[in-house]
Amino acid sequence: MPPHSPVRTAFVWFFILLLVLLAGGLIAIPLVGPRVIGHEITSAASARRLEVRWGAIVVSYPAQVSITRLTVIDPARGDTVMRGDSLLAALDLYSLLRLRPALKRVQFAHARIAFPHAEAAAIDTLAPDEAENAAHPDHSDRLRRAAETLVETFLLPARHMPHLDLRDVTLAGGSDESAMSAGIEWLELEPGPDGVRLTGAGRVGLEGDVPFELALHYGNDDQLRGEATFGVPDANSGRLEPLRIGITGVVTQDRGAGVLRIGDSTRVTIGTIPVLVSGALERRGPSIRVQIGCTGVTQEQFFESVPRPLLGPLAGIAAQGSWDYRLGFRLDLSQPDSVDFDADVVSHGLFIDPAHTKLDVLQLDEPFVATIHLPHGRFAVRDLSPANPHYRPLEAIDSLLVYAVITNEDGGFFEHHGFNTEAVKHAIAENIRAGAFRRGAGTITMQLARNLFLGHERTLSRKAQEVIFAWVLEHLTYLTKQRLLEIYLNIIEWGPDVHGADEAARYYFGTGASKLSVDQALFLTTVVPAPRQWRYRFDEAGALRPFERAQMHFIGRAMVAKGWLAAEELPAADSLRVEITGAAREELVPEREPGLETEARTGAAEPARADSAGADTSATRPGVGAVPSQGAAPDSSGAH
Repeated sequence: MPPHSPVRTAFVWFFILLLVLLAGGLIAIPLVGPRVIGHEITSAASARRLEVRWGAIVVSYPAQVSITRLTVIDPARGDTVMRGDSLLAALDLYSLLRLRPALKRVQFAHARIAFPHAEAAAIDTLAPDEAENAAHPDHSDRLRRAAETLVETFLLPARHMPHLDLRDVTLAGGSDESAMSAGIEWLELEPGPDGVRLTGAGRVGLEGDVPFELALHYGNDDQLRGEATFGVPDANSGRLEPLRIGITGVVTQDRGAGVLRIGDSTRVTIGTIPVLVSGALERRGPSIRVQIGCTGVTQEQFFESVPRPLLGPLAGIAAQGSWDYRLGFRLDLSQPDSVDFDADVVSHGLFIDPAHTKLDVLQLDEPFVATIHLPHGRFAVRDLSPANPHYRPLEAIDSLLVYAVITNEDGGFFEHHGFNTEAVKHAIAENIRAGAFRRGAGTITMQLARNLFLGHERTLSRKAQEVIFAWVLEHLTYLTKQRLLEIYLNIIEWGPDVHGADEAARYYFGTGASKLSVDQALFLTTVVPAPRQWRYRFDEAGALRPFERAQMHFIGRAMVAKGWLAAEELPAADSLRVEITGAAREELVPEREPGLETEARTGAAEPARADSAGADTSATRPGVGAVPSQGAAPDSSGAH
């Protein structure tokens, strides 16, 4: 459920206020009836721009109110935010004697709570700044208000809560049952003399339908202990593989200061792997700080602790040695650009054991046949050797295209080692300002792992596998950046059954990839994020749409800023032209005559020439095919 949703914020506050009103109303039960209580509930909902309906309100002695067929509606969206068969609230009679009325018990049964989906991320990795700002104004205030509500929820006095009993409560991502994200079979919060216990069972929609059970105890001494067990479905065996997560540590609720603190000694155990966790959640900002670390983890321990379905193809890699892991994260929502994120793996003699490794990760530096994983379960096969007439070594691909793709897909490719923490920080800040998920932080190495080994399934475990695989490719296979980039540019999809730079150049322009104009290189780069949707970048007459010209020019400006393109080589956005002369022309405008976008432009690059063997046919243009060695800085003069 999206934490930034204004509906979520309003509903949470309404639900809390509803319980408060019930507590206050129960005091006056002898004096008021269901009509008065109903009026107060309606007024509370209206103040939050919600509508509430119910079947009946029943008041009973000594101090209890029950509401049947309760429904909460968001009129602006026309959505049913919540519906439940029964809500019961009972007052603690002894609290009346202290003149501090409090709820003793709350029961909520057979309910469904729906939240709208978050908006999808943008197709292009980079987007024109002007268009991006216009299309996605700053919504960080909305997210911050929702986060404030979340912090207040965590700061509720857990050991002084009423006895809470939830039965058959479904949390959904929208109005469609297929969007179901979690379900509570039963959940009970039971205060006691030594603290409060939370027990329950249900399911979450993370890796398929994952059942869970949990039991936690939060003592009066701030000690938090307990365990949660998840059943991860194994598609091969049909069984549920257990994932056990335990916690032992200190959690302090400082309501006066508005801070929830996780003590430095807190330990979260994943299977048999102990992970030290510390941090704080503050009302001010709101802000979050967390530190995570584990030491001396071996592959045997990792495989024993993580269910095989979550490992995916990683289970095919055998490694010797051990590693430490450290992660730090700080975020103040009132200052999104101040986000701090750092993650590091420290290897202790870690290496891949070739005798027991089933995946061909150690053979990628040699010619091989790649089975390419594509979205929607599709596959393609390409021979990455001279036997394939379209295979191109990196030096035989025009560096204009090489640098343009790096700029758009992974600007820090030559600086990071598989995972770009700086890109993560920028993405977090941008997504906060947008109030939705707009930008990811994937790297070329992560995309390569996805295309060669993992596939494109959108799950949390698959994203974690990408990060681990990227680290393995860059640290344990001894592949150079140039080889990783060479494989990537020869396998990625550029159109329907079009893979690799040379196939793409011929499909769109009828020429090879060794020499391209600036316009052609920039256009091919914009196609990479959505190769099956390339035609929407042209209008009915076959001309580039304004947004496509803006996107191409934005990438070109970023190349100039990096020193990968001379400023005088980049045409103005409205002067960018692309003539589709290859096989793609028939798909673009099947019945039009040749000559699309043939307007001449003063100073335009000469037409690209076809090459049959990948040789460099443009030696007169400096820098073609010259990609810097690993870790080298770009030439600020613009040569590439």
